[in-house]
Amino acid sequence: MRLVHLETLRAVLETGSLCGAAKQLGYTTSAVSQQIAALERTLGVPLFERGPRNLWPTAAAVQMGRHASAVLSRLAEAADDMRGYAGGHNGRQRVAAFTTVSSRVAPRALARTVTRFPDAELTLHDDDSADVALAVCEGTADLGLVFEYDLVPQTWPEELRTYPVLDEELVVLCHPEQYPANGAHIDVAELADAIWVTNREGSTGHENLVRLCAQFGFDPVVRYTSHDFDVVRGIVREGLGIALVPALALGTDPAIAMRRLRPDGPRRRVLAVHRATDLNPLVPAALETIHEAAREFTRWTTEALTVRIDSPLASAPAVVIGR
Repeated sequence: MRLVHLETLRAVLETGSLCGAAKQLGYTTSAVSQQIAALERTLGVPLFERGPRNLWPTAAAVQMGRHASAVLSRLAEAADDMRGYAGGHNGRQRVAAFTTVSSRVAPRALARTVTRFPDAELTLHDDDSADVALAVCEGTADLGLVFEYDLVPQTWPEELRTYPVLDEELVVLCHPEQYPANGAHIDVAELADAIWVTNREGSTGHENLVRLCAQFGFDPVVRYTSHDFDVVRGIVREGLGIALVPALALGTDPAIAMRRLRPDGPRRRVLAVHRATDLNPLVPAALETIHEAAREFTRWTTEALTVRIDSPLASAPAVVIGR
């Protein structure tokens, strides 16, 4: 049974004649007659009683017309749904991100995506940066937010396409009574005798601190470790140690002071990644909202920790979103 035959049957029933159906569908009357005959052969029942100048639908034609209308209506509904998926309006976007970007940038980006695509299904889960990249590669996430330190460069899988999101300055967090006035610059060498709190050993954050200190001829004294920057800031707030953190991990605790490093301090880059073969139409839209949220974050950093500084602690590189 062909769909075109169902469309033709519906047209004949609506117009009451082969000629009327032909005009409605843009066929010849002969073509309409042939399609009705073919449908009758397929169904094994006559659909019309034919007179010299008229034809009348049989009971079978009326019932089949109901079926045809239902089938064609559902197909039209399905086509509308698929157009929604093609445009991203009815699609699904699964985002995976590391923790600090999940708290500072991702929620605002997701809110904007929801506003633009209210019928789309959006989800977010946070994880370690390496696991985020793995989730995107394995197809359990559509879009990921990952990071890499300048001093600990990463190699991303070839199947991933990357886009710059943020370029963060790394700053020192300390007790307000330590080192110069808040917001001032400090030399890394001045921190040789400091006690540090950093991410756990084996992490890129820990390795970044070790490599930075090595450039200035000393090994950092690390007594406290945690992957939770709330814990890191808690250690700093109590004056137990200082920390080297990216801009996304600044927090807003007025009991903590910030010191910028000189000369130009080390940096961390945040990247968005997705599979190069992924044709999900929501990916470009999500990249756009993430970049908008990142630009807003850079403006926030000029007033971080209640102290206004002249230049932001992060930048949102221009990105060309292509497929």
